Amino acid sequence: MNDNESWKGIGEEIRKSVLEALDSGNFENLGNAVFDTVADTMRTVSEQVGKTVSVNQTRVMSEVTKARQEARRQAEAMKKKKPSVAARVLAPFRSIGSVSNVLLKVFGGIATGLTGAFALIMMLASIVDATLFPLLLFSLGLLAGSIGMILVGVMQKKRLDKAEYYLKLAGNNHYINVSDIAQFTNESKKKVLAELRQFIRQGFYPEGHLDSKGTCLMLDNKIYSEYLEIEKQRRIQAKEAREAKRSEQESIPEQSAVVKTELEQLIAEGQVYIDQLRIMNDHIQGEEISAKLFRLESLLKQIYARLEEHPEQLPQLKKFLEYYLPTTLKLVAAYEEFDAMSEQGPNIVEAKAEIEKTMDTINDAFAELLNRLYRDTAFDVTTDAQVLQTMLAQEGLTGGNDFQKATQ
Repeated sequence: MNDNESWKGIGEEIRKSVLEALDSGNFENLGNAVFDTVADTMRTVSEQVGKTVSVNQTRVMSEVTKARQEARRQAEAMKKKKPSVAARVLAPFRSIGSVSNVLLKVFGGIATGLTGAFALIMMLASIVDATLFPLLLFSLGLLAGSIGMILVGVMQKKRLDKAEYYLKLAGNNHYINVSDIAQFTNESKKKVLAELRQFIRQGFYPEGHLDSKGTCLMLDNKIYSEYLEIEKQRRIQAKEAREAKRSEQESIPEQSAVVKTELEQLIAEGQVYIDQLRIMNDHIQGEEISAKLFRLESLLKQIYARLEEHPEQLPQLKKFLEYYLPTTLKLVAAYEEFDAMSEQGPNIVEAKAEIEKTMDTINDAFAELLNRLYRDTAFDVTTDAQVLQTMLAQEGLTGGNDFQKATQ
């Protein structure tokens, strides 16, 4: 029965009770009848609702259980899919001696016990019978060999542990500096380096390499290949730098040779000019002009001597040497030619006078040029003298009394 039918039945029962009360005129039981009808209907509805709620509750619990199971299943699946922490990937390594050191210690221990007992027996027996003394020595030799087996096993284990420890120090980098190993182990770099070379030679590190300077241990071929490539580039760069430096050094002598050749050429030309000037001066009769030419010759000798001592001043003299001096010699040659003429007209006389006057100007110009060449040196000397005077004054050595005080 659904809800609509239930409420419809309630209405029908109430209507029937009302009609019966109207027909009989007795309204005393009308309230009870209505109450009983509603109560019965509500009870039925409650039972139906209870069944429905129970069914829904069962369905809900079932869904909750399924959801919990699904959540648990998904959680387990997530745990399986969850990436694990990256494992520590060590470089290639061979545990050389891992088995032999155990066998040596085990069998060495057994042999030590047996040979020790045998040696003890032989010792007691040789006391009684001296002829058994060789057997005692033999037993002692066996005992020493047995102990040696143990010691070799211990040394192999110690060497294996140290090689593994060095490997762990490198970690995932697959390389480590020798200085870092020495710092961690509190040992000298020299000892650590010797051990690493021994470990590589014995095969603990099948892909192990040391750099050319013995400062870094590389534990796989990939790292070593990268190191070789870097070293190759470094050598190429160093070679290029050396070649550049060599080219620079070679270019300096070439430049110096060019300057030296040019300087020698100019000095040689200067000497020719001076010789020509001397010859022309000998041919000229006038004493006044001859004195001026002698002064010019003296100035030229001093200028060329200065140039020879200080080639760096060549740029200051290039115009003088390439233009003014040849022009001056042309004037002197013209004067010589005019002076050699038997008959000299007014124009010749005037030209000679003009040349004589020009020679004064030329001599003054050359004297000023020589003064400029010595100006820097004179300035340096003056500066040094002033500094020396200042220092002597500070020391109290510039006056007579001060000097006496200083000497006392």
